Amino acid sequence: MGARIGWLGLGLAVLPFWSALGLAVWAGGMLGLWWRQGRALCQRRDTWLWLLLAVLFLVSALQSPDRGNALLGLGNFLPFFGFFLAVRAQVTPAQRHLWAQIIGVTGLVVAVVGMAQLLGGQATFSLWGLELNWHPRIPGRIDSVFSDANVMASYCVMVGAVQGGLAASAPAGSWRRWGWGAASALTLGAVVLTRSLNGLAVVWLLGLGLSLMYRRYLVAGGLVLLGLGILGAGWDWPGWRTVVPEVLWGRLSKYLAGQAEDLRTVQWQIAWAWLGQRPWWGWGLRSFPALYHQSTHSWVGHPHNLWVMLLVETGIWTTGLLTVLVGRVVVQGWRQWRQSGDALYGGVWLGFVGISCFHVLDVTLFDGRINGLAWLLLAVLAARAI
Repeated sequence: MGARIGWLGLGLAVLPFWSALGLAVWAGGMLGLWWRQGRALCQRRDTWLWLLLAVLFLVSALQSPDRGNALLGLGNFLPFFGFFLAVRAQVTPAQRHLWAQIIGVTGLVVAVVGMAQLLGGQATFSLWGLELNWHPRIPGRIDSVFSDANVMASYCVMVGAVQGGLAASAPAGSWRRWGWGAASALTLGAVVLTRSLNGLAVVWLLGLGLSLMYRRYLVAGGLVLLGLGILGAGWDWPGWRTVVPEVLWGRLSKYLAGQAEDLRTVQWQIAWAWLGQRPWWGWGLRSFPALYHQSTHSWVGHPHNLWVMLLVETGIWTTGLLTVLVGRVVVQGWRQWRQSGDALYGGVWLGFVGISCFHVLDVTLFDGRINGLAWLLLAVLAARAI
């Protein structure tokens, strides 16, 4: 393939299983790149907009009522801005394919570990951040190497799309196409076994969008019927629960009945009220938990929507600039995919759009593995290395 694994590939291979080591490798490589090529990286037009965004995040952290926690929270954003700006200049077609293969293989291992949890093993291994759990933390919901089933679902959404891109880009009828296709199916099947409603919805939306884009109307019709079936079983329409597997609708019924204690709509209503008081600059990074506790006397770490969280904490200016900078890459990536027909690039695009959709109903970027992989996918899109 003509591509060396390098520091980014090494960190990527370790990342799902040993996040501290994987991110440390990435941090070292990123700092080296900025040391050697910082002047060239700063000459790109939008680099200064990203620098402005970093300053806005810093201002938000300094005005937070919990300044210490807010400054720590900058670690979820500022280092990854630098990572994105450095890596997008390094992407070549060969590197992109190598990174996609590493993502595909490690994602398959994560899915297999999750499947193994169904066998009921009880062993747990942990060493300096390396952790393997052979039993799920919540019975009936696999979580593999992650601390939460929803985090695993968000990871599998990205990885399954990349594996699908590898399958579609392989020669027709080849073992690589069959192999990557099976890996993608297993990874997306793991999303179902996490019982994450958000993950299931994102996979459904991506599948429906793809089937309509490629005019596979029978597939689209089947997905629509499946969606109706899941809703019908969730509402307990007569006979529907005998047809639709419980794993698809079991957690949905309490939300449809309004019985869930952590309804997103309640969090968003409270967030909207606080946003109305400080719409432009927000209340400060990591301020939402304190605001929510003040309103309800209960604790929630975030409002389960990335944009709602950022609007309340950082305000319209910061959230808007971040959305524009990222959205511009996504729009250009869509045009590039449609013009080139590159299936692997399309898989990367779907992976990033999938995690973006996931963040509409949950926020999993606090896990460095999810955050780092998402920024890597965005860097590949920004490079437009077709």
